[in-house]
Amino acid sequence: MGSLHFLYISENAIKELPYSISHLIGLPFLGLENCKYLKSLPGSICGLKSLLQFFVDGSNLDLEGYWEIIEELKHLIQLCLGGMAAITEVSTSIGRLKDLQILRLSNCENLVTLPNNIGNLTTLEAFMFVTVQSSRNCLIA
Repeated sequence: MGSLHFLYISENAIKELPYSISHLIGLPFLGLENCKYLKSLPGSICGLKSLLQFFVDGSNLDLEGYWEIIEELKHLIQLCLGGMAAITEVSTSIGRLKDLQILRLSNCENLVTLPNNIGNLTTLEAFMFVTVQSSRNCLIA
């Protein structure tokens, strides 16, 4: 499956992704939408060096320990984390995604903090950040 270009998993009872997902080295798109039972990502996901678009909308995934993994996806141009109640803050490691063009954090109802270095995302063209209870320390260039 090294030639797979699109992996979209939506509205199912998947609880975890297999560690072997890292074998999809040419995968540019990974979508995990409304996977309510998905609680974690395997560390091997950082092996997806060709990943350009990563959608994790509407899941219960807790990203607290995964920001460092996401920062390894250096060529990511689109990151969508909409509707994720578990997100309370965005890690400063987001500033290392130098190619990021689109960041969506809409409907993350418990998100209260953005890092100051979010302004380092000089290629960012679209930033969707709505339905948030409050935000502090928010600098956007």
